[in-house]
Amino acid sequence: MVSIYDIANAVGVSASTVSFVLNGRAEKMRISKAKQKMILEVANQMGYIPNMTARKLSLRNIQHMPEIALCWSPAQHSQFLNTFIDMLQDMTFSGEVREMRFTILPYKNGELEKMEPVLSANYYNGIIVPPVSKEDIEFLTNTSIQVPTVLLYGDIPQYHQVSVDNLRIGTDIAAIFGRHGHKSVGVMQPVYKHSSITINQRISGFMKTCSCLGMEAELITSGLDCPSSNKVEEGKIAAKKMVKGNNLPSAIYIQNDSLALGALSVFCEHGIRMPEDMEIIVYGNNDSLEIHHPSITTVNYPTEEIARTCITLMANALDMPGSAPVHKIIDTPFVFRESCPR
Repeated sequence: MVSIYDIANAVGVSASTVSFVLNGRAEKMRISKAKQKMILEVANQMGYIPNMTARKLSLRNIQHMPEIALCWSPAQHSQFLNTFIDMLQDMTFSGEVREMRFTILPYKNGELEKMEPVLSANYYNGIIVPPVSKEDIEFLTNTSIQVPTVLLYGDIPQYHQVSVDNLRIGTDIAAIFGRHGHKSVGVMQPVYKHSSITINQRISGFMKTCSCLGMEAELITSGLDCPSSNKVEEGKIAAKKMVKGNNLPSAIYIQNDSLALGALSVFCEHGIRMPEDMEIIVYGNNDSLEIHHPSITTVNYPTEEIARTCITLMANALDMPGSAPVHKIIDTPFVFRESCPR
C-alpha cells in the first residue's frame, strides 16, 4: 500500500507537507498551489488510499458518533434495505434515537464466516446482520462478538433478535387452503445456493399442516441449476413447467413476491382464473400485487416495524452496555384480496 512517505520521495518534499495537503490543511500551512497540485497528482497516479481510521481519530473537535456495521447479502430483499435507511433517517432527525453512522458490509449467504476478522475485532460499535443460512447461524453461534449485535432472523440466545414467526406463517396459509376445501396444493419458491432457514420454516409449517389436513402438497421450483437474480423471469419458468405438466393444484402459496409476478403473468396468459381455477397467496409486499387483476392476497412482511424495532434495539443497546438480549417477534398481517378470499 502506498504511504505518504512514498509520495514525499516521489515529489521531493517532506512527509509532513504531503500530510498537510492530503488532509486539507495546505492553505493553513501556506503551501503553494503548484506544490499542492503536484502532490495530489502523484498521490492519484500512485493509487494512494487514505487511512480513514487515523483521519477520524484526528478529528478531535467532532462529536463521536457510534459506527454500526450493517451486514447485507444481495440475496436479501432490497425493499427492506430501502425501508431501513428511510426509517433510520426519520428516527434520527426526530430525535427518537441517537445519531449512528452505518456502514454496509456486503456478504454472500453461507459465507458470513469470511467476515470474522471484522466482526470479532470490535472495529464497529454495533453489528446488525440477517443470517438466514444454516452455515451463517452456526458461525454466529460459535463466535464471540463483544459489541451489541442485532439479528434479523436466526434465534441465537446471546444476541438481540428481531424476526417473524415463519413456522406459523406456513401453518396459517395451509389452514386457509384446508378451510376452503382444497385437496391438491403447491408451494413455489426460488432456487437457492444455500438453504434459507426462514423459507425452510415456512415450508415446514405449510407441509406439516397440509399433511394433517389431508391435502397433497407439491414443492414447485424453476429447476434452474443455480440461483437467478431475475426472480420475475424465474417465476415465469416455474409457472410454465406447471402449465406444461397439466397438473395444476387448486391452490398455491408463492414464497417470493417478485417470483409471483412472473408466475401470475403466465397463469393469466393461459387463461387460468383466480380464484375459480386456482387460489393464490403470496408472501411479500410488492405494490403490484394489490393492483394486479385480480388483486392478490398477501402475507405482508412488516418491513417498517422490523426496521424501527431493529434500530431501537441497537440504540438502546448502545445506551445500556451489557443489557440482556431482547428477542422481538413481529406480527405478519394477511391482506385478503380477490385471489384468495378470507
